This record gives sequence, C-alpha cells and structure tokens, in this order.
Amino acid sequence: MNLVQFDLNLLVALHALLRERNVTRAGQRIGLSQPAMSGTLARLRELFHDELLVRVGRNLELTPLAQELCEPLRQCIERIEDMMDQRRPFTPARENRSFTVAASDYAAFMLLPSLLDRLSREAPGVTVKFTQLDARSPELLANDRVDFVVMPSEIQTNNPGELLFIDHWVCVAWSKHPELADQLTPDKFCALPHIGYELPEHDGHSVADLHLSHLQIRRRVAATTESFLMAPFLLRGTQLITVTHHRLAERVKDAADIRIFDPPYPMPDIHESIYWNPRHASTPSHRWLRSIFVEVARQL
Repeated sequence: MNLVQFDLNLLVALHALLRERNVTRAGQRIGLSQPAMSGTLARLRELFHDELLVRVGRNLELTPLAQELCEPLRQCIERIEDMMDQRRPFTPARENRSFTVAASDYAAFMLLPSLLDRLSREAPGVTVKFTQLDARSPELLANDRVDFVVMPSEIQTNNPGELLFIDHWVCVAWSKHPELADQLTPDKFCALPHIGYELPEHDGHSVADLHLSHLQIRRRVAATTESFLMAPFLLRGTQLITVTHHRLAERVKDAADIRIFDPPYPMPDIHESIYWNPRHASTPSHRWLRSIFVEVARQL
C-alpha cells in the first residue's frame, strides 16, 4: 500500500472502531457523526479487503485480521501521540479533551465535586468520565481504554501510582435501630443481619469484607449491593448494619438517617490511590490532572 495515497486519518478511525466495537461510540470518540463513521468503516473495509467488524447477534465482533491489527495499530497511535505531546505546549485553560477514570462510587463521590470545581475554573474544556471500577480496570489502563484508575492500594497492581487519601472502616445502622445503644459489641455485630458487598473488583468483595473473612468472623449477610454509596440508605427502618468508609458515613449521616459505630474488631486503614499507565508518566496533560486529583484529595 502506497502511504502517499493513504489518508492516515483512517488509522485513527480504525483504532477507535477496534477499541469501541461500535460505530456510534467510535464516531463520538473522534468527533464524527454516525453516518460519517459508517462511511469511514466502508472505506477501511475496501482498503483492507476485509470486513474488520462483523455482526454477531446484537454486537459487532472483530475479524481475525482486525484482531491482528489491534496491537500494532495501538503502538503506532501511541508513538504518534507521544511525539505530538512532546512538541505541543500544554495550557490547561486551552485544553479540550476528555479523561476516563475507573473508580468506585465511593471514590467518585468523595472526589468529584471538588474536582469539577477546579476544572471549571482552570480548564473548562476538560471533562472527566467516571466508569465502574472492576477487575479489568488495570488491563484497560494498560491498553489506554481508561486514563486513570482510583482504587485501594491494598489491591495489588504493577502500575505506578500515588496516594490520594486514607480512610478507615466504621459500622453504620439506622439511627433508631431497636437493638443498638451507644456501642456495637462483637456479639451484636455477628448476630445482626448485614448488608455486604458484591463488587466487580478484588474477588467480588470489599477490602473490609475480605479482612473480616480472614479473621474468620461469621456474619449474617442478609443482602448485598454493588454500591458503597447506596448501602447506608438501605438501613432506614431495618435491623441491618453494614461496614463502610468513615468519610462516606460522615457525609451522608443526616441524609441517610444513620448512626456510626466503631467496629468491634480491629480493621486496617484503607489507602485510596490513583494509578496510571507508565507510558504517560511524563505526558503533560496526564501529569497535570494527576496533580489536581492529589490536591483535591488532600483537601478532603
């Protein structure tokens, strides 16, 4: 293929199509309408003499050739981006781009208000998209499907990171819980029904749940949720209790009508950290947003 006659912008479009496996989302990623992206896909199919994306049921799947193209194309795009980032001066106020952050709803709840306030004042063209933290997040980070991952450092990862803030675990119950006075005893902790967590990261449980399991403490888990933020609001009018983050409990205490108790068992602190792809360690825009996260977190 003669590169002089090839529109290199098609490689950007192909990269978006192979990542998203969806014509509409791929178009949104690079600023093209759905009809324009469909036309681009048709051109790519003609150039590569391959369907590239084929419909299987309701989804689009990659052909064998498209799968072979994913890695070399990713490396090609990354090298071009790195080259341009080194040459382009970075000015937050003039930046116009979106960052994707994988985080729990707890971390997003703690960080997002102050983060958005900073961005609105310093970089109004920058948007942040929070997506659900799950077991695939480190892999998505390595493949540049997300820009940052915010998660407890107690969850092992090989990516570089920086501590954002430290929290500790507390127990919470409805403020008018009929069986609790001023203290939550070990017997009450084990006897009362619990809301546990079925989370899509770290073996499906919270760090607190795993710690209690390692202590061989048997609880009555009557219900589970995937949301740290929702759990305190499910306690009203019930005998349920749950283990949650102290910072979160303090913020929602009045709205959720809950009381906070010290756990009857020793619980480790939790260290929320931000992680990034080492390839972007020196990228100006990434370095800048990391610093904003750290500054916001230290003001909590």
